[in-house]
Amino acid sequence: MMNALALLTVAALAAAPSPSSKKDREGPLFLAPKVGFIKPLTSLGGDLYLAGEVGYLTPLLQRRLALVLEVNYHRPSTSGTLRGPSLNNLGQPVEAPYTLAEREVAIQLSAVFRFPRALGPLTPYVGAGPGLYLHRATVESFDSTASESGGGLGFQALAGAELPVGPGGVFLEAKFHFAPVGFITTGDVNVGGVLAALGYRLRL
Repeated sequence: MMNALALLTVAALAAAPSPSSKKDREGPLFLAPKVGFIKPLTSLGGDLYLAGEVGYLTPLLQRRLALVLEVNYHRPSTSGTLRGPSLNNLGQPVEAPYTLAEREVAIQLSAVFRFPRALGPLTPYVGAGPGLYLHRATVESFDSTASESGGGLGFQALAGAELPVGPGGVFLEAKFHFAPVGFITTGDVNVGGVLAALGYRLRL
């Protein structure tokens, strides 16, 4: 009787899911909100960066390759003084303050390679991919407002690290955006930038 009980106990323990097998059964989908700070490569000032991503952890490369779709938004701006060629009543050049704001909405697709638990509990990752960047530049000066809109293709590169917390993980991420634009108000420049963002990635 005791031998039979021992055999049943061993069989039950063998059939019980281990922590690693439970982790393997987690769904391949994940969602993540992000908030951070971005500094454009132009004279525009830094701005709040808001984003959300949805991703799929593929079965490729031992489930280390993920495809991630992200939508993000920021609106950096700058201000200064314009000096017009005309003269005022005192014979001096006309000066007027101005504000230039560049609103950007980006839709980005990235291939992300993860290194599970490569740094103790941390999972570092790197990625890159193309993006569709939608721009709207607005200039306010001389009591008038002028706007230009357009879009174009660019790319982004990223690196980050994730720490398991609850049903997902807290992560810190750095990104570089290359987003060319050719407005009259901005000229032909890269209005992308570098950024750092914090978020929580929920596994589904």
